[in-house]
Order: sequence, then C-alpha cells, then structure tokens
Amino acid sequence: MGERYSTPIESPLYPKPPYHYKDAELFLSLFYPPEETVEALLPDPLRPSQMPLVALMVGKMPCVETGPFTEAGLLVKCMFDNPETNEEEVGVFFSHSYADTDVAITAGREIWGYPRKHADITMEWEGNKLTAKVVRDEVVLLKATCTFDDEGAWIDSGPNINLKLIPSVTGEGYDVAVLNAAYLEYDIKNGRSGDVDIDINSGPSDNYEMVSIESTMIGLYFDCDITVPLGKTIAKFET
Repeated sequence: MGERYSTPIESPLYPKPPYHYKDAELFLSLFYPPEETVEALLPDPLRPSQMPLVALMVGKMPCVETGPFTEAGLLVKCMFDNPETNEEEVGVFFSHSYADTDVAITAGREIWGYPRKHADITMEWEGNKLTAKVVRDEVVLLKATCTFDDEGAWIDSGPNINLKLIPSVTGEGYDVAVLNAAYLEYDIKNGRSGDVDIDINSGPSDNYEMVSIESTMIGLYFDCDITVPLGKTIAKFET
C-alpha cells in the first residue's frame, strides 16, 4: 500500500497521527454515578475504580492536521492491566462519543476505536456561564451548565481507552475486536471551575437508560493544547 494510510487511497480522508489541537477548549462535567451505572458501561476486562466517577466532556478541537471539529462524550473512570508493565493503571473509557465532522468521526473510530456518531454540539458562553449541548435526532442527549467562579486544577485521568469493534463482512464475528489505550498529552494554559448541572437523556438511536447521576462533583474548563498520539492495544478478544 506504500505511503497510503487511509481510504480512499487516491485522496485519503485522514492522515497518520499524531494530531495536534492548538488552543483547544475543554469542558468537563464530573458526576458520581451508582455502581450499577459503571458496571453497565465498562466492558471486560476493564474494572470500576474505588471511587466511581464519570465525566461529560465537550470540547472545541482545532486540529492542525484534519481541521477543526467539536466533540463530546461520556468518560468512565476505570482500572486496567497494562500488558507492557504488568501493572494496574487508571484510565477513562469512552462509553459514548460524538463529533461533527466526517474526518473526526471516521479517524476516531478507525484508528483508536472512539465510538463516535454525528451530532450537533454547541458550547455557548453568557458571561462566566457556559452551557454545552449535544443534540441528535432532535433530542438533547447531553447538557451541562456551569458558572465558573474559581480557578480549576487539571486532573490526570490516565489514557483514553476505547473498544474497537469492526464486524466481519461475512456477518460472523469481527475482523477487529480489541481494547486500545491512547496517552494524550495536555499543555494547560488556563483552568476554571464551578458548580455544574448535568442532564442526560436517551434518544431514538442513543441509549442512556443505564446512566444515573447520584450527585454532581464539579465543572472544569481548560484552555489547552492537546497532542493525540497513536495508541496501544491492551486487550484482544476472540473473534
């Protein structure tokens, strides 16, 4: 295949990572779920952490290599075994993920396994209040509102973990069935925090019935640069 990295081979949809997001805007809304929610969202062999925690993430990502896009998703704190070090690590599993360009959706799914779907994603400021929404099939699936009144400190959450499933064209099993981890690099320029309100709803093609919120933790906003590298496979499944 020579130097070609993705299809169509005469005009590939996306280049090979790493990708660089310059002056990204990242909004994280953290909440405590019941244990049942975490268990429902995590595939084996990922395990819940001692403190169940989920984040609703919305971000504006000005990608140098593929063009700007906006993304969102649910990130579930989890534990996994690193096969290279044989040590237990903390990571965040993307149970749901959305983006608003074909490049971001396809590259995310095909390279790392982010379960991205198309959605209308907005981040709107009114003074120091930020409201983010994810709308799909005319339903507001995810909504977070935060009034920022304090500084915000970055929390190292470990690698992004995704379940990459590519069904076989035969209809039997999968061509690819793996868990991948990507260790993103963050250069934080500014951080803010405040109390957050979160609303999560199911839509015609998006199921959130298993997600419950016991209490909210904090809303965090960061101006930052992000480097998204190629990842590592941490588990393989029988296909």
